Amino acid sequence: MILDKLIAAGVVAVVRGKNHKEIKDYMEACLRGGLKALELTYTIPNVVELIKEYKDREEALIGVGSVLNGKMALDAIEAGAKYVVSPGYNEEVNKVCKEKEILYLPGCMTVTEIMHAMEAGNSMIKLFPGELFGPKFVKAIKAPIPHVKIMPTGGVSIDNVEEWFANGVSCVGVGSALFKGTIEDTEKLAKEFVNKIEKVRS
Repeated sequence: MILDKLIAAGVVAVVRGKNHKEIKDYMEACLRGGLKALELTYTIPNVVELIKEYKDREEALIGVGSVLNGKMALDAIEAGAKYVVSPGYNEEVNKVCKEKEILYLPGCMTVTEIMHAMEAGNSMIKLFPGELFGPKFVKAIKAPIPHVKIMPTGGVSIDNVEEWFANGVSCVGVGSALFKGTIEDTEKLAKEFVNKIEKVRS
C-alpha cells in the first residue's frame, strides 16, 4: 500500500528545477542517499515525461505535486505517478484519485480543511505551508483528531525534522532545504535525513 510505503520512507523529497537534467541529478542524489519517495512537481517543464521515465524504477516511489485540477492529476496518474499531492484541497482531483484508486494528499491549513479532506476519504493530509504553523500545531491537531496522518511541507529542515516527528507527523515533505547546494550536498543531506528519522523512530 502506497500510504504505508510513504510513511515508512519518512521523507518525501519535493523536487523542483529548471530542466530535466538538473531534476534527474537531484533525483539520483536522493536515491543514492536513501530517500525513495520523490514528488515531482508540475512546476517542472514536461513533468509527465519525467514521471514516465522513472515510474518503473524499483527503488523509487514516484508521485506528482503542485496538482491543481483533475486533468493534471489524470495525466500524471496515467504516466505512472503513484500518489498525488496538491497545495490545497480540490474536489476534481479528489474524484480522479478515488476513481483511479490513487492516494491523494490534499494541502490543508485549518482544522476545518483537515476534517473536510478526511470526510472526502483521504487518510493523510499535507500540512501546508508548514513553516507558518510549526511542529506544535501537529500535536494540537492530533489531540482532537488522533487518527489523522499529517505530512508537513514547507519549513522542514535537517535541524527541525526530529521535532516534527516528536509532535506526531507520519512523514515530512522536504523541498528547498534538500536542494540548496551541490548534488553532493543533496546526497549527504539525504543520508542525514534518513539517519535522523531512523533515530527518532527507534
